Amino acid sequence: MTALTLTLSMLGVLGSLVWLAHFGHLALHLDRVIFLDDLPGEPEPTLDDWPSLAILFAARDEAGMVEQATRSMLAQDYPHLEVIAVDDRSTDETGAILDRIAREDDRLRVVHIDRLPPGWLGKTHALQLGSESTGARWVLFTDGDVILTPDALKKAIGFAEGQGIDHVTVGPEVPAHSVGERLFLAFFGLLFSMKITIGQVSNRRSKAYAGIGAFNLVKLGVFRDVGGFRNLSLSVDDDMRLGQVLKFAGYESRFLMGRGSVSVRWQVGLGGMIRGLEKNFFAATGFHLGKAAAGALFIISLGIAPYLGVLIGPTWARIVCALGVATIAATLGASARQSGIHWYYAALMPLATLAILTALGRSVILTLTRDGVRWRGHHYPLIELKRHVHRRDAWIREVWRSTR
Repeated sequence: MTALTLTLSMLGVLGSLVWLAHFGHLALHLDRVIFLDDLPGEPEPTLDDWPSLAILFAARDEAGMVEQATRSMLAQDYPHLEVIAVDDRSTDETGAILDRIAREDDRLRVVHIDRLPPGWLGKTHALQLGSESTGARWVLFTDGDVILTPDALKKAIGFAEGQGIDHVTVGPEVPAHSVGERLFLAFFGLLFSMKITIGQVSNRRSKAYAGIGAFNLVKLGVFRDVGGFRNLSLSVDDDMRLGQVLKFAGYESRFLMGRGSVSVRWQVGLGGMIRGLEKNFFAATGFHLGKAAAGALFIISLGIAPYLGVLIGPTWARIVCALGVATIAATLGASARQSGIHWYYAALMPLATLAILTALGRSVILTLTRDGVRWRGHHYPLIELKRHVHRRDAWIREVWRSTR
Protein backbone atom coordinates (compact mmCIF):
# COMPACT_ATOMS: atom_id res chain seq x y z
CA MET A 1 0.00 0.00 0.00
CA THR A 2 1.50 3.34 -1.03
CA ALA A 3 1.80 6.31 1.28
CA LEU A 4 -0.68 8.25 -0.87
CA THR A 5 -3.26 5.46 -0.71
CA LEU A 6 -2.90 5.21 3.05
CA THR A 7 -3.14 8.99 3.45
CA LEU A 8 -6.31 9.20 1.38
CA SER A 9 -7.79 6.23 3.22
CA MET A 10 -7.10 7.78 6.63
CA LEU A 11 -8.47 11.11 5.45
CA GLY A 12 -11.62 9.28 4.40
CA VAL A 13 -11.85 7.64 7.81
CA LEU A 14 -11.46 11.03 9.50
CA GLY A 15 -14.17 12.59 7.33
CA SER A 16 -16.47 9.63 7.92
CA LEU A 17 -16.07 9.92 11.69
CA VAL A 18 -16.96 13.61 11.44
CA TRP A 19 -20.13 12.71 9.52
CA LEU A 20 -21.06 10.06 12.08
CA ALA A 21 -20.53 12.48 14.97
CA HIS A 22 -22.54 15.18 13.19
CA PHE A 23 -25.43 12.85 12.50
CA GLY A 24 -25.40 11.73 16.12
CA HIS A 25 -25.55 15.35 17.23
CA LEU A 26 -28.51 16.01 14.93
CA ALA A 27 -30.33 12.93 16.20
CA LEU A 28 -29.85 14.02 19.81
CA HIS A 29 -31.16 17.53 19.14
CA LEU A 30 -34.06 16.87 16.79
CA ASP A 31 -36.41 18.37 19.37
CA ARG A 32 -34.62 21.70 18.93
CA VAL A 33 -35.24 21.82 15.20
CA ILE A 34 -38.22 24.15 14.81
CA PHE A 35 -39.92 25.16 11.58
CA LEU A 36 -41.40 28.65 11.51
CA ASP A 37 -44.26 27.25 9.43
CA ASP A 38 -45.21 24.90 12.29
CA LEU A 39 -45.63 27.65 14.86
CA PRO A 40 -49.13 28.91 15.67
CA GLY A 41 -50.21 32.14 14.03
CA GLU A 42 -51.78 33.22 17.30
CA PRO A 43 -49.53 32.30 20.25
CA GLU A 44 -50.93 30.94 23.48
CA PRO A 45 -51.71 32.94 25.44
CA THR A 46 -52.75 35.32 22.67
CA LEU A 47 -50.85 38.58 22.71
CA ASP A 48 -53.28 41.36 23.61
CA ASP A 49 -51.10 44.01 22.05
CA TRP A 50 -48.70 43.02 19.29
CA PRO A 51 -45.40 44.92 19.61
CA SER A 52 -44.42 47.39 16.93
CA LEU A 53 -42.27 45.99 14.14
CA ALA A 54 -40.15 47.50 11.38
CA ILE A 55 -39.03 45.46 8.38
CA LEU A 56 -35.79 46.90 7.08
CA PHE A 57 -33.88 46.03 3.94
CA ALA A 58 -31.24 47.52 1.69
CA ALA A 59 -31.58 47.26 -2.07
CA ARG A 60 -29.11 48.10 -4.80
CA ASP A 61 -29.97 47.39 -8.42
CA GLU A 62 -32.63 44.80 -7.60
CA ALA A 63 -35.38 45.97 -9.95
CA GLY A 64 -36.12 42.39 -10.98
CA MET A 65 -37.26 41.15 -7.53
CA VAL A 66 -37.73 44.16 -5.28
CA GLU A 67 -41.41 44.76 -6.06
CA GLN A 68 -42.48 41.17 -5.39
CA ALA A 69 -40.45 41.06 -2.18
CA THR A 70 -41.70 44.43 -0.93
CA ARG A 71 -45.32 43.54 -1.58
CA SER A 72 -44.88 40.27 0.33
CA MET A 73 -43.66 42.33 3.28
CA LEU A 74 -46.60 44.71 3.07
CA ALA A 75 -48.96 41.71 2.83
CA GLN A 76 -48.00 40.58 6.34
CA ASP A 77 -50.94 39.88 8.62
CA TYR A 78 -49.38 41.99 11.34
CA PRO A 79 -50.51 45.20 13.05
CA HIS A 80 -48.16 48.06 13.96
CA LEU A 81 -46.02 47.36 10.91
CA GLU A 82 -43.73 49.66 8.98
CA VAL A 83 -41.41 48.78 6.13
CA ILE A 84 -38.22 50.78 5.59
CA ALA A 85 -36.55 50.29 2.23
CA VAL A 86 -33.10 51.79 1.80
CA ASP A 87 -32.27 52.39 -1.85
CA ASP A 88 -28.50 52.16 -1.73
CA ARG A 89 -27.15 54.08 -4.75
CA SER A 90 -29.12 52.04 -7.28
CA THR A 91 -28.42 52.70 -10.96
CA ASP A 92 -31.51 50.86 -12.23
CA GLU A 93 -35.24 51.32 -11.53
CA THR A 94 -35.09 50.03 -7.93
CA GLY A 95 -35.63 53.46 -6.35
CA ALA A 96 -38.47 54.38 -8.71
CA ILE A 97 -40.25 51.06 -8.07
CA LEU A 98 -40.02 51.55 -4.31
CA ASP A 99 -41.26 55.14 -4.53
CA ARG A 100 -44.26 54.00 -6.58
CA ILE A 101 -45.20 51.35 -4.01
CA ALA A 102 -44.76 53.89 -1.19
CA ARG A 103 -47.31 56.18 -2.84
CA GLU A 104 -49.77 53.27 -2.76
CA ASP A 105 -49.09 52.21 0.85
CA ASP A 106 -48.00 54.68 3.51
CA ARG A 107 -46.54 51.88 5.67
CA LEU A 108 -43.58 51.83 3.28
CA ARG A 109 -40.93 54.47 3.76
CA VAL A 110 -38.11 54.76 1.23
CA VAL A 111 -34.70 56.17 2.13
CA HIS A 112 -32.45 57.07 -0.78
CA ILE A 113 -28.67 57.04 -0.35
CA ASP A 114 -26.42 58.69 -2.93
CA ARG A 115 -23.00 58.28 -1.29
CA LEU A 116 -21.10 55.75 0.82
CA PRO A 117 -18.99 57.14 3.69
CA PRO A 118 -15.52 55.68 4.35
CA GLY A 119 -15.25 52.65 6.63
CA TRP A 120 -18.58 51.11 5.70
CA LEU A 121 -19.91 48.45 3.37
CA GLY A 122 -22.90 49.61 1.39
CA LYS A 123 -25.25 47.13 3.06
CA THR A 124 -24.18 47.70 6.68
CA HIS A 125 -24.30 51.47 6.20
CA ALA A 126 -27.78 51.29 4.66
CA LEU A 127 -29.13 49.03 7.40
CA GLN A 128 -27.59 51.13 10.15
CA LEU A 129 -29.05 54.30 8.67
CA GLY A 130 -32.46 52.69 8.36
CA SER A 131 -32.39 51.38 11.92
CA GLU A 132 -31.77 54.88 13.24
CA SER A 133 -35.03 56.09 11.69
CA THR A 134 -37.39 53.79 13.60
CA GLY A 135 -38.58 53.42 17.17
CA ALA A 136 -40.20 50.00 16.75
CA ARG A 137 -39.73 47.37 19.47
CA TRP A 138 -38.60 44.79 16.90
CA VAL A 139 -36.73 45.14 13.63
CA LEU A 140 -36.42 42.51 10.93
CA PHE A 141 -33.29 42.83 8.82
CA THR A 142 -33.90 41.14 5.49
CA ASP A 143 -33.00 41.45 1.81
CA GLY A 144 -34.74 43.01 -1.15
CA ASP A 145 -35.37 39.65 -2.83
CA VAL A 146 -36.82 37.68 0.12
CA ILE A 147 -40.41 36.46 -0.07
CA LEU A 148 -42.42 36.05 3.16
CA THR A 149 -45.74 34.29 3.62
CA PRO A 150 -48.43 36.56 5.17
CA ASP A 151 -48.26 34.93 8.60
CA ALA A 152 -44.46 34.64 8.88
CA LEU A 153 -43.93 37.61 11.16
CA LYS A 154 -46.85 36.90 13.47
CA LYS A 155 -45.43 33.43 14.01
CA ALA A 156 -41.89 34.70 14.58
CA ILE A 157 -42.89 37.53 16.94
CA GLY A 158 -45.32 35.30 18.82
CA PHE A 159 -42.57 32.72 19.29
CA ALA A 160 -40.00 35.29 20.42
CA GLU A 161 -42.30 37.15 22.81
CA GLY A 162 -43.71 33.94 24.24
CA GLN A 163 -40.28 32.40 24.85
CA GLY A 164 -38.51 35.56 26.02
CA ILE A 165 -36.11 35.53 23.05
CA ASP A 166 -34.14 38.53 21.85
CA HIS A 167 -33.04 37.34 18.40
CA VAL A 168 -34.62 34.95 15.91
CA THR A 169 -32.92 34.04 12.66
CA VAL A 170 -34.48 31.85 9.99
CA GLY A 171 -32.82 29.70 7.36
CA PRO A 172 -34.79 30.44 4.18
CA GLU A 173 -36.08 27.99 1.63
CA VAL A 174 -33.84 28.27 -1.42
CA PRO A 175 -35.61 27.03 -4.57
CA ALA A 176 -33.31 25.04 -6.86
CA HIS A 177 -34.27 24.51 -10.49
CA SER A 178 -31.44 22.29 -11.72
CA VAL A 179 -29.38 19.30 -10.63
CA GLY A 180 -26.30 21.50 -10.35
CA GLU A 181 -28.07 23.95 -8.03
CA ARG A 182 -29.42 21.13 -5.87
CA LEU A 183 -25.99 19.49 -5.61
CA PHE A 184 -24.33 22.73 -4.58
CA LEU A 185 -27.02 23.55 -2.03
CA ALA A 186 -26.93 20.01 -0.64
CA PHE A 187 -23.28 20.11 0.33
CA PHE A 188 -23.28 23.81 1.25
CA GLY A 189 -26.25 23.20 3.55
CA LEU A 190 -24.50 20.28 5.23
CA LEU A 191 -21.40 22.38 5.83
CA PHE A 192 -23.51 25.20 7.23
CA SER A 193 -25.31 22.85 9.62
CA MET A 194 -21.93 21.70 10.92
CA LYS A 195 -20.76 25.26 11.44
CA ILE A 196 -23.74 26.47 13.44
CA THR A 197 -24.43 23.21 15.34
CA ILE A 198 -28.17 23.88 15.51
CA GLY A 199 -28.70 22.22 18.87
CA GLN A 200 -26.25 24.61 20.54
CA VAL A 201 -27.41 28.01 19.26
CA SER A 202 -29.87 28.19 22.16
CA ASN A 203 -27.19 27.12 24.69
CA ARG A 204 -25.88 30.28 26.31
CA ARG A 205 -22.67 28.55 27.40
CA SER A 206 -21.87 27.48 23.84
CA LYS A 207 -20.14 29.68 21.27
CA ALA A 208 -22.40 28.31 18.51
CA TYR A 209 -24.29 31.11 16.78
CA ALA A 210 -26.29 31.86 13.66
CA GLY A 211 -27.41 34.86 11.67
CA ILE A 212 -29.05 34.78 8.25
CA GLY A 213 -29.33 37.92 6.13
CA ALA A 214 -32.69 36.84 4.77
CA PHE A 215 -34.25 36.92 8.25
CA ASN A 216 -32.53 38.46 11.27
CA LEU A 217 -35.26 39.50 13.72
CA VAL A 218 -33.98 41.34 16.79
CA LYS A 219 -35.26 43.65 19.48
CA LEU A 220 -34.23 47.15 18.48
CA GLY A 221 -33.04 47.99 21.99
CA VAL A 222 -30.81 44.90 22.02
CA PHE A 223 -29.45 45.73 18.57
CA ARG A 224 -28.57 49.23 19.75
CA ASP A 225 -27.04 47.92 22.99
CA VAL A 226 -24.41 45.99 20.99
CA GLY A 227 -23.66 49.04 18.88
CA GLY A 228 -25.76 48.15 15.86
CA PHE A 229 -23.59 47.61 12.80
CA ARG A 230 -20.99 50.16 13.88
CA ASN A 231 -18.49 47.52 14.99
CA LEU A 232 -19.42 45.36 11.99
CA SER A 233 -19.25 48.15 9.44
CA LEU A 234 -16.81 46.35 7.11
CA SER A 235 -17.86 42.77 7.89
CA VAL A 236 -18.68 41.10 4.58
CA ASP A 237 -20.45 38.37 6.59
CA ASP A 238 -22.41 40.96 8.58
CA ASP A 239 -25.46 38.72 9.08
CA MET A 240 -23.53 35.90 10.79
CA ARG A 241 -21.45 38.35 12.80
CA LEU A 242 -24.57 40.09 14.08
CA GLY A 243 -25.84 36.73 15.28
CA GLN A 244 -22.47 36.06 16.90
CA VAL A 245 -22.24 39.31 18.85
CA LEU A 246 -25.86 39.06 20.04
CA LYS A 247 -25.20 35.53 21.32
CA PHE A 248 -21.84 36.44 22.85
CA ALA A 249 -23.37 39.46 24.58
CA GLY A 250 -25.63 37.08 26.50
CA TYR A 251 -28.89 37.59 24.61
CA GLU A 252 -31.25 34.73 23.82
CA SER A 253 -30.90 33.62 20.21
CA ARG A 254 -32.77 30.96 18.22
CA PHE A 255 -32.37 29.46 14.76
CA LEU A 256 -35.52 28.33 12.95
CA MET A 257 -36.11 26.55 9.66
CA GLY A 258 -37.96 28.66 7.11
CA ARG A 259 -39.26 26.30 4.42
CA GLY A 260 -42.89 27.21 3.75
CA SER A 261 -42.53 30.68 5.30
CA VAL A 262 -39.37 32.42 4.05
CA SER A 263 -37.83 31.92 0.62
CA VAL A 264 -35.21 33.50 -1.58
CA ARG A 265 -33.99 32.63 -5.06
CA TRP A 266 -30.36 32.94 -4.08
CA GLN A 267 -28.60 32.47 -7.42
CA VAL A 268 -29.45 31.11 -10.86
CA GLY A 269 -27.53 28.04 -12.01
CA LEU A 270 -24.48 26.29 -10.61
CA GLY A 271 -22.22 28.99 -12.02
CA GLY A 272 -24.30 31.65 -10.31
CA MET A 273 -23.98 29.89 -6.97
CA ILE A 274 -20.21 29.62 -7.33
CA ARG A 275 -20.04 33.33 -8.17
CA GLY A 276 -22.47 34.12 -5.36
CA LEU A 277 -19.85 33.17 -2.74
CA GLU A 278 -17.21 35.39 -4.28
CA LYS A 279 -17.25 37.98 -1.50
CA ASN A 280 -18.16 35.72 1.43
CA PHE A 281 -16.09 32.55 1.28
CA PHE A 282 -12.60 33.98 1.83
CA ALA A 283 -14.06 36.55 4.23
CA ALA A 284 -15.36 33.70 6.41
CA THR A 285 -11.72 32.74 7.09
CA GLY A 286 -10.83 36.29 8.06
CA PHE A 287 -8.94 36.61 4.75
CA HIS A 288 -6.36 34.15 6.15
CA LEU A 289 -4.69 31.92 3.57
CA GLY A 290 -3.76 29.25 6.11
CA LYS A 291 -7.34 28.97 7.31
CA ALA A 292 -8.58 28.85 3.71
CA ALA A 293 -6.17 25.98 2.95
CA ALA A 294 -7.22 24.13 6.11
CA GLY A 295 -10.84 24.66 5.15
CA ALA A 296 -10.23 23.22 1.71
CA LEU A 297 -8.58 20.13 3.22
CA PHE A 298 -11.50 19.72 5.61
CA ILE A 299 -13.98 19.97 2.73
CA ILE A 300 -12.04 17.32 0.80
CA SER A 301 -12.04 15.03 3.85
CA LEU A 302 -15.84 15.33 4.03
CA GLY A 303 -16.92 15.25 0.41
CA ILE A 304 -14.32 13.29 -1.53
CA ALA A 305 -12.11 11.22 0.77
CA PRO A 306 -14.88 8.96 2.18
CA TYR A 307 -15.86 7.96 -1.37
CA LEU A 308 -12.26 7.18 -2.27
CA GLY A 309 -11.87 5.37 1.04
CA VAL A 310 -14.57 2.90 0.07
CA LEU A 311 -12.37 1.80 -2.84
CA ILE A 312 -8.89 1.88 -1.34
CA GLY A 313 -7.12 1.14 1.94
CA PRO A 314 -7.48 -1.64 4.51
CA THR A 315 -10.78 -3.44 4.94
CA TRP A 316 -11.64 -1.84 8.27
CA ALA A 317 -11.09 1.64 6.77
CA ARG A 318 -13.31 0.80 3.80
CA ILE A 319 -16.09 -0.22 6.19
CA VAL A 320 -15.78 3.05 8.12
CA CYS A 321 -15.84 5.05 4.87
CA ALA A 322 -18.90 3.13 3.66
CA LEU A 323 -20.62 4.08 6.92
CA GLY A 324 -19.57 7.68 6.31
CA VAL A 325 -21.12 7.73 2.83
CA ALA A 326 -24.29 6.14 4.20
CA THR A 327 -24.38 8.80 6.90
CA ILE A 328 -24.17 11.56 4.28
CA ALA A 329 -27.24 10.04 2.61
CA ALA A 330 -29.02 9.75 5.97
CA THR A 331 -28.21 13.37 6.86
CA LEU A 332 -29.54 14.58 3.53
CA GLY A 333 -32.69 12.55 4.11
CA ALA A 334 -33.13 13.99 7.59
CA SER A 335 -32.82 17.54 6.28
CA ALA A 336 -34.94 17.04 3.16
CA ARG A 337 -37.94 18.90 4.56
CA GLN A 338 -35.92 22.10 4.76
CA SER A 339 -33.67 21.64 1.75
CA GLY A 340 -36.03 19.80 -0.60
CA ILE A 341 -33.03 17.68 -1.63
CA HIS A 342 -33.37 13.89 -1.50
CA TRP A 343 -30.99 11.40 0.09
CA TYR A 344 -29.82 9.93 -3.19
CA TYR A 345 -27.95 13.13 -4.06
CA ALA A 346 -25.31 11.74 -1.72
CA ALA A 347 -24.12 9.61 -4.66
CA LEU A 348 -22.95 12.78 -6.42
CA MET A 349 -21.46 14.53 -3.41
CA PRO A 350 -17.85 14.46 -4.75
CA LEU A 351 -19.05 16.62 -7.67
CA ALA A 352 -20.70 19.03 -5.23
CA THR A 353 -17.44 19.13 -3.28
CA LEU A 354 -15.52 20.14 -6.38
CA ALA A 355 -18.01 22.96 -6.97
CA ILE A 356 -17.62 24.18 -3.37
CA LEU A 357 -13.82 24.02 -3.68
CA THR A 358 -14.06 26.00 -6.92
CA ALA A 359 -16.12 28.66 -5.12
CA LEU A 360 -13.56 28.86 -2.30
CA GLY A 361 -10.59 28.99 -4.65
CA ARG A 362 -12.27 31.59 -6.82
CA SER A 363 -13.07 33.74 -3.80
CA VAL A 364 -9.45 33.59 -2.60
CA ILE A 365 -7.91 34.27 -6.01
CA LEU A 366 -10.21 37.15 -6.91
CA THR A 367 -9.80 38.81 -3.52
CA LEU A 368 -6.00 38.59 -3.74
CA THR A 369 -5.69 39.62 -7.39
CA ARG A 370 -8.07 42.53 -6.89
CA ASP A 371 -6.39 43.39 -3.59
CA GLY A 372 -9.81 43.47 -1.97
CA VAL A 373 -13.48 42.75 -2.47
CA ARG A 374 -15.47 44.21 -5.34
CA TRP A 375 -19.14 44.25 -4.41
CA ARG A 376 -22.09 46.07 -5.90
CA GLY A 377 -19.93 48.47 -7.89
CA HIS A 378 -17.56 49.38 -5.04
CA HIS A 379 -14.02 48.23 -4.22
CA TYR A 380 -13.10 47.54 -0.59
CA PRO A 381 -9.28 47.34 -0.13
CA LEU A 382 -7.99 44.10 1.41
CA ILE A 383 -5.78 45.84 3.95
CA GLU A 384 -8.78 47.81 5.23
CA LEU A 385 -10.89 44.64 5.47
CA LYS A 386 -8.13 42.79 7.35
CA ARG A 387 -7.72 45.63 9.83
CA HIS A 388 -11.45 45.60 10.42
CA VAL A 389 -11.48 41.83 10.99
CA HIS A 390 -8.65 42.16 13.54
CA ARG A 391 -10.46 44.91 15.48
CA ARG A 392 -13.84 43.21 15.22
CA ASP A 393 -12.63 39.82 16.41
CA ALA A 394 -10.82 41.37 19.38
CA TRP A 395 -14.02 43.24 20.29
CA ILE A 396 -16.17 40.10 19.98
CA ARG A 397 -13.76 38.13 22.19
CA GLU A 398 -13.99 40.86 24.81
CA VAL A 399 -17.80 40.81 24.58
CA TRP A 400 -17.74 37.06 25.31
CA ARG A 401 -15.36 37.44 28.25
CA SER A 402 -17.35 40.30 29.75
CA THR A 403 -20.59 38.31 29.85
CA ARG A 404 -19.24 35.00 31.17
